[in-house]
Amino acid sequence: MRTKHVKSSCCQGKIINFGKRRRQCTLCRRTWRIRKKKCGRKQKRSNPIFAAKYIRHEIPSLYAMGKNTKKEGHLKAHLRRSLDRLLLITPWPIIPTQEPLIVIADAMMRSINHEMYSIYVILLRSINSSEALVTPPFIKKGRESWLGWQEAFGQLPESITASIRALVADKHQGLRSVAKQNNWIFQGCHFHALAGIQGRWSRSRWSHNKKMGERIYKIATNILTNPNEELVKNRYLPDLIKIRKTTTSSRAKTILSGLIRDYQCYRAYLYHQELHLPRTSNAVESLNSGFQDLCFRARGFRTISSLTKWVNAFLKHRQKVKCNGYLPTKFPA
Repeated sequence: MRTKHVKSSCCQGKIINFGKRRRQCTLCRRTWRIRKKKCGRKQKRSNPIFAAKYIRHEIPSLYAMGKNTKKEGHLKAHLRRSLDRLLLITPWPIIPTQEPLIVIADAMMRSINHEMYSIYVILLRSINSSEALVTPPFIKKGRESWLGWQEAFGQLPESITASIRALVADKHQGLRSVAKQNNWIFQGCHFHALAGIQGRWSRSRWSHNKKMGERIYKIATNILTNPNEELVKNRYLPDLIKIRKTTTSSRAKTILSGLIRDYQCYRAYLYHQELHLPRTSNAVESLNSGFQDLCFRARGFRTISSLTKWVNAFLKHRQKVKCNGYLPTKFPA
């Protein structure tokens, strides 16, 4: 049947054409449009610059920009379109696999509708580079776990996994099991080790155990950084063992026992100097801190979809993080 012989859907009557898009039924005089278009002016093409400035904190929060005005809804819509455009045009960085790689990993947790979600962040760095590249994050419901880290590393391409030689992170059991399973060198974070000791024996002037805190801190620093292995085994470790025997706190004994038992994990950068291992996981910690600041300015996220979009946009925008493994790490005095 030719188009001009088509009958109206309402009365099966003859159809009259008004221009190129308007049609009318001859029986009931109902009119309609074909190829309907949206009313109003055409929407402007979204620009990713607005979302990039919001991520870099170059503009204030939307609440501050639209306070006591009617612009807050428009700003949110503009930011939503800009965010989608940023995600679309910004690629993930290309990971070079020609040289051995080092992993710096850590997880952060966010609560959405009274449910906890863990964001597993993995950075990859070449042994001859001072910059770590970001990879797509893995988000899983629940707290940081062994299974979560297994799935996070499982999403990496096999070509990248085959090039990894070492893992730098805190002493989470899931991370240590991944390193052991893949036969990677594990470098424990010095900052987490010393922070655990400082949490129990503070060196602050207001601390009741200031002298003991300074003594334990000095011994622990020598265990972590002194290149003389015999001196560490024959002097500093026995001193720490004596302190452990005299303390009555079960929490303190657990902290010291962990350092005594696994002290070699913290000295992997001395055993494998050709890899230029960083002694802390500060690169990924600073990255996570930046995203936590973004969450604070955005006043949280209501849905897991929104959280996924923002964390991907934040990491895509950052692309890489400074991670220097050549210079010694300075701890606060």
